[in-house]
Amino acid sequence: MTYVFYCVVCLLMVLVKTTLVPGQVVFETFYDLLIPFIVYLGLNRRRREGIPLALFFGLVMDSLSGGAPGLYVSIYFWIIMAMGGLSQYLHAGNWVFTSLAIGSAVAFEIVVLLFYVAAANPDMGIPSNASQIAFIQIAWAMLTGPLLMYFIGAVQRRIDAMRREAAEVN
Repeated sequence: MTYVFYCVVCLLMVLVKTTLVPGQVVFETFYDLLIPFIVYLGLNRRRREGIPLALFFGLVMDSLSGGAPGLYVSIYFWIIMAMGGLSQYLHAGNWVFTSLAIGSAVAFEIVVLLFYVAAANPDMGIPSNASQIAFIQIAWAMLTGPLLMYFIGAVQRRIDAMRREAAEVN
């Protein structure tokens, strides 16, 4: 049931990012909505749960983005590995840490995507307003990412409670 929940959340976030957000002027430079979810998996779930899901989400994004195959798979894999390593040393429930973790994950994704753009189109290079867009995306991520993580965590706790209740009944 947990995996179904994760897949539904993934698809909803992809739908929001691809259909609702691009039509709004305020959200033109919005960050990848799956990043807070990947960070949540890395900080709060076991690696055997998080890594396959991150790879699946990466495949979904790779198929929708039209970029190089495996680009999002590798980005999400390294983010979840980094967050899993950090969760061993830092308290994952701290809002400041969560905000910084999401901001750094978005910054990592931006750097990788900019290197990809520069390598794929060497004549065009990196766009001149890339630093401004990156700053806006990181700020959005640090402000809204912890809220998304809180929502995902609340639903996850409810699913875990329902699973425990069902196990007690049987």
